Formats: sequence, structure tokens, C-alpha cells
Amino acid sequence: DQASTLSRCLQPPLPLEGGEGWGEGVISSDPVEECLGPARLVEPFWQMVGHAFAYRSEHPTLRDFAATLFRWANPLDAGVTLDPHAQVFLKRWQDSATHGPSFRAWAGLMEAELHVTAQLETLDDPKRIEAADTFPAFEKFFIHRLCRAFEAGATSPDLLPTLQQRRNSFWYPHHAGGYRALEQAIALRDGINAADLTLDSLDAGLARYVTAWHRIDTAYRRFCHHLRRYNQVALMERIAEWVEKTYVNSFLLPLADRWSDQVRGLTRWGCQQLPPQTAFFARFVQPYLDKGQKVVVVVSDALRFEAAADFAARLRAENRWTAEVHAMLGVLPSYTQLGMAALLPGQERRIQLPEGTVAVDGKSTAGTAARQQILATALNGRATALQTEAFMDLNTKTGARALLRDHEVVYLFHNRIDKVGDALATEAKTADAVEEAFEELLNLLRKIANANGNHMLLTADHGFLFQQSAVAEEDDQLLPEAGEWLFRNRRFALGRGIVPHPAAKIFSAPELGLPGDWSAAFPLALGRFPLQGSGKRYVHGGPSLQEVVVPVIRIHKARTDDIGRVEVEFLRLPARITTGQLALALYQDRPVADKVLGRTLRLGVYAADGTALSEARTLTFDSADAEPRNREQNVTLTLARAADRYNHQEVEIRLEETLAGTRQTAVYKSHRVKLHKPFASDFDDF
Repeated sequence: DQASTLSRCLQPPLPLEGGEGWGEGVISSDPVEECLGPARLVEPFWQMVGHAFAYRSEHPTLRDFAATLFRWANPLDAGVTLDPHAQVFLKRWQDSATHGPSFRAWAGLMEAELHVTAQLETLDDPKRIEAADTFPAFEKFFIHRLCRAFEAGATSPDLLPTLQQRRNSFWYPHHAGGYRALEQAIALRDGINAADLTLDSLDAGLARYVTAWHRIDTAYRRFCHHLRRYNQVALMERIAEWVEKTYVNSFLLPLADRWSDQVRGLTRWGCQQLPPQTAFFARFVQPYLDKGQKVVVVVSDALRFEAAADFAARLRAENRWTAEVHAMLGVLPSYTQLGMAALLPGQERRIQLPEGTVAVDGKSTAGTAARQQILATALNGRATALQTEAFMDLNTKTGARALLRDHEVVYLFHNRIDKVGDALATEAKTADAVEEAFEELLNLLRKIANANGNHMLLTADHGFLFQQSAVAEEDDQLLPEAGEWLFRNRRFALGRGIVPHPAAKIFSAPELGLPGDWSAAFPLALGRFPLQGSGKRYVHGGPSLQEVVVPVIRIHKARTDDIGRVEVEFLRLPARITTGQLALALYQDRPVADKVLGRTLRLGVYAADGTALSEARTLTFDSADAEPRNREQNVTLTLARAADRYNHQEVEIRLEETLAGTRQTAVYKSHRVKLHKPFASDFDDF
């Protein structure tokens, strides 16, 4: 038929002789002539296209038809008229797995030749194209406009409806990183504006960070990640500068200053609000053993609290997974060797100087083999430890299951974030490393569950401070004077005879709960000690909230489904269809949340025999907005010419959903209405 023939002919545009663009040179050939000319069907073909689309030309060619089609689909161009059925054809062309790439090519070509960008530059009312997605320039226009509006101070209610609407655009995936970065910039701004950073006590600061403030760190990290993936520097440059400046100057620095005021007054490292990290085994692991249950402990190096809370929320969105987030007060100094030792069973942890390694009850904890020996000794051989890479290499049904069967406790050590962040060459990729860690951890937990591991704990050795922008050399904080320095890091230094300094907090080893005759100096606020060859964007070892609030996630894989999805309802349905366009409203019944996922549905009109009578629109319903009216979506469907054959019959407005893990669709909801178009005789068969 004509649609099939057009789809085959409308492959990526042919090059032109004598010029680069469509308006230059001479067209070398016409695909319609090549396809149908030998059979003398060119003229009948164009007659049928004229009937179907109301396309008229004295010298019809594929390029002329394409130009007419795209001009008609441009809300800013009123110079061309086609039958509304052209909208159905365009939508099906966009959605075609086979011919979609040719649509992209033609849309880009026509955008340039029809000067769509110039039209957009003089557009005074964006509502004229608010639902349009014919040209890639439309998506660029909207994200550019949203960015400039954010810079001008537009509020969340001003911006979020458009952000939500554009999720249904054909070109959205090309700019998803930019849209998501902007969403995180909005979340960061709203979070900082709502945050009261006053601190009455150390415990109050810990409580408020765990319940609220950490979300600002999350918004900043996500922004950095999406911005790097989008890689549109010029478009996002001012927003990136604003986010960086606001995060550091309006959140990170004032919070660090006020938190440091509390740390400065301590005579020992500890609190009432959170359990100490050294109590991890007794508080979180031992209860499983007391109940006769096995447990797998995953230790992800530098999985700071905000990232763990983010990961837990994503895990809860997976079917059958539960994840409860808890927090501990990390050890000081907050570095890998001591943090790892704190998670092992034992009574005394001792920093061995000048190496900086740590012993538990006199036994070294340096390396997986040493930690495995400590665990095995503490549990009479019923515990072991290995790196996650080694566990992932095991056959799930044999090696992995045998490992979990033969041990009561298994420690798995994971290292993605610290490996990337704690290196000068790669520290700028820290936000990306967190996302990569999430993927690796999810795969790891799935394998544990498949190996019959039902109970899991996910924790970390320490957190980290991070800012995407470079930290200037002049921001380095000089080391206090000391009799001798034994071990140095960006965020702490160990030595003897340290002279008190107003910009540093000095703890003796016993004040940190550690044996020894040395003391530790910590730069207060965001200070970094000078250290040749190390990075300064990503640091840890100090006492900031981001470094010392350590997560513990209790994870369980259930045997029964526990996921729900939002429901979508039709609003303001017509009693009958009387025009070639059908305006509908749909409503998402509740916000997405833990265990309440969104839905992606396809909306269309169908005959009783299954014939598609309209374009199909893909709609995403995943709003987390608590305001009901912000969860409504309005959409207009254009009827196809095939609808003429079903006039005066009942038809079905149908929402369809793709079955998970398949390409099969099922009817989610439907509504039957009478099709009654008094102008049906204007429609020719297509």
C-alpha cells in the first residue's frame, strides 16, 4: 500500500550532485521513480498519495512530498495544507523500528532546509509548539528555554510541568541527560532554600543530616553525573556554575563551618545519636547469627550515606527487594584501613605507624586474606571474605551456593567509588563512579539472592567530600607545627607534639578510641592539607558529615511480589467522536514512591477487529508530585483515514502496556465510544 511504499522510499535522504544541501545542486534521482517506474506505476502512486494526504503538485517527487509533509507538521508554518491523516503517518513513521532512522535523517534535513531554527528564534508564544516533536530543534528550543528560565529564577511549578510533558517527546532521549541535570538543579535549589543549617549540638546535626540534608548532596552528585553525560557545555555552563557556587558556598561550606564548631568542642570522638562504626558486627551481624540465619555483608569502599540512601530507594523499586537504611558514626580518621577494620569483629584496633595499616587484636587487616583470617578465627571457620570480582566469577548454582552454604557470614569487598575518586587522574569522574557502583552492586545482590542468600547487609568503610570544580592551591590549609609527622593525608595527619591551631582539631589517640602515644590533626570545615600528587576534589579522612556518617542497609529478597504501580484513569471522555481529532485527559492516581512505580502506556483508537484508527501516543506516568492536578496529562489524537470505514460503529479508546521483558502488549484499560463523523465522505480509503 501507499504507506508501506512511502516508508520504503523515505530512507535517509540521497546526496545531491553539485552541492551539500537540499537547496544546492541537482537531485540525482527520485526513489519513487526507481521503485515504481519500471512498472509504470508512478502516476497512479502519486494519485493515491494525493487522495490520502491531499498532496498536490504538478511535478511530484519524494523530496517535494517530504518538504510538504514536514512543512505541514511545523506549527510555525501555515503555508501548506495536508489532510490530518498526515499526522498519523508521521507518528507511525517515528515509532517504526524499521523506518525510524530514516525519519531522524529526514527531520534533520528538513529542519535545516526549512529554516526551523530561525523560526524558533522569533517565536513569541511557546504554547504554539508545546506538544510538537517533529524536528530535533523543537527539543533544543525547549531545553534551552527551560535552562534560561531557571537562570532567571523560575520556580519549580513554572518548570516541572514542561519537563514532565517533554518526557513524551520523540526527541527526549537525545536530551535526557540535560533534562535530568536540570531536574537535579531544581531539586538542589529547593533543598537549599528549605534547609535550616543551624546546629544546636553534634547529635542534632547528625539527625538532620540523616533525615534531610543528605538529599542536597544527592541532588548535587546526580547533577554532576547527568551534566557529564549530556556534555552540552555551552547550554548548561551558567547553570553548572550556579550549581557549583551554590552547593559549595550556600550548603557545603556553611554546614561544614557549623559542624566544625561542634567538633571543635569535643573532648572525645563519639555521639549519642548514632551507634559507633566499631559496633557494626555486634549490632548488625550478630543478630542474624543469634537467630541461626546466614548473612552476606557487602562492604562498598566510600559508599557514603547519601549514595547508599539513593541506592536503597532504587533497590526498593525492584520487585521483591526490601532495603532499610541505618546510619553509624564512622571512625576517625575516616580512611579505608581504619574503616575496614571497624567493620570486623574484635576489641582493639590499632593504627600501625608509619605504614598507616590497622591491626585488630594484634592481627593485620591489610588485604582480603588478612580480613578473611580474622573472620574465620572469630566464627570458628564459619566466616570468610573475598573480593566481589572473585564472587562474580563463581558459578551461581555451584560455587556461589556452596560458598553461602558452608559459611554463616560472608564478607564481600567492593571497590568502585574509591578506586576512581581517590586518584588525581580520575577524581573528576566520582559522580559517574557512584552510578557505576550502583549497577555493580545491583548485579552483585541479584547473584547473592540467586545463590540462596536471603539476608544481606550493605555498608561502607567511610564517606567522602566531593566538589566537581577544582580546589585552588591557595585553599590548602597548612599543617600545624609538630614535633614529628608520622602519617599524612589530605584530611588528617598523625604525629607527635602537634601544636594546637585554630583551623585544626587535635585529638589524641585515646580520644579517638585508639591506643597509641600519637595525636591526629584534622583541618576544620573544608580544609585540605597539602599533599603532593593527590587529588583535592574527592577527599576523605576528616570529620565532616559527608565523611563520617556511614550507611548500613539491611537488605532482603522476598519470595512474593511486592511491587505496585500507579493507576491511570481516563478523564472527560467524550460520549462520541465527531471530529478528526480526539482530545483526552488522563490522570495518574498517586505519586510514584517506594514500591509504587510509574507506567508507560500507548494510547490509541482501535476498531473492534483490532484495526488502528488513529496515531498511537506513548505516555509516561511517573510523576512524584503530591499535587493531583500536576499528575494530569492532556493529549490529542488524530484519526487515520481507516476510521472512515468504521463510521457509525463503536470503537475503542485503548491504553496498552508492554509486558515486562517482552515485546508483547496487553490492553491496560479501554473505553468504547460511538464514531460518528458527519464529514466521513471526505475521507478516502488508505
